[in-house]
Amino acid sequence: MRPSLRLFAAVLLATGLASSVSAQQGEALLRVMGAFAPIPHPEFGTPKDLVYKVAWDITEGAAKPGDLTEGFKVPANFLMMTDTSGVPRQNVHLAIIVHGTATRTLLQNDAYKAVTGVDNPNIPLLQALHDAGVRIIVCGQALVNRKVPRDQLLPFVEATISATLGRAVLQAQGYATFAP
Repeated sequence: MRPSLRLFAAVLLATGLASSVSAQQGEALLRVMGAFAPIPHPEFGTPKDLVYKVAWDITEGAAKPGDLTEGFKVPANFLMMTDTSGVPRQNVHLAIIVHGTATRTLLQNDAYKAVTGVDNPNIPLLQALHDAGVRIIVCGQALVNRKVPRDQLLPFVEATISATLGRAVLQAQGYATFAP
């Protein structure tokens, strides 16, 4: 195959693949975004009867406005790993605290597009995470400092006074907090 045809075929394949991922929603999207390499018979197993409470700080938005914020894949990955390990969903409590350059990724599509010129690619994954029970919390100080109006946030986003205080509350509630 000539190099120009090979490039064209690669572009068609990539475009088809990208559109199939962007067309997925809910649990199907979580399975794609949370994919991981299975480890058969790990010596350090995952107890099915534990209650897992985990929160992540998501501070970095995508380098380009049309790209997905990579940190949002982390809770999807955790959900898929606990599912595969047989942990019941009612034993998995997850949260993300969003601040820094990731703050604008929580905007509704019209508001995001007005600021960046492109659609918000994060909405389907954020909606799927929310639907799976993941709490999506935003730092109020980041909203003020980055001039992000609360009334333009996605409807399921919870604002806290600050990321630090939100993290302290989650810690007091038994959550382990991590940065992706």
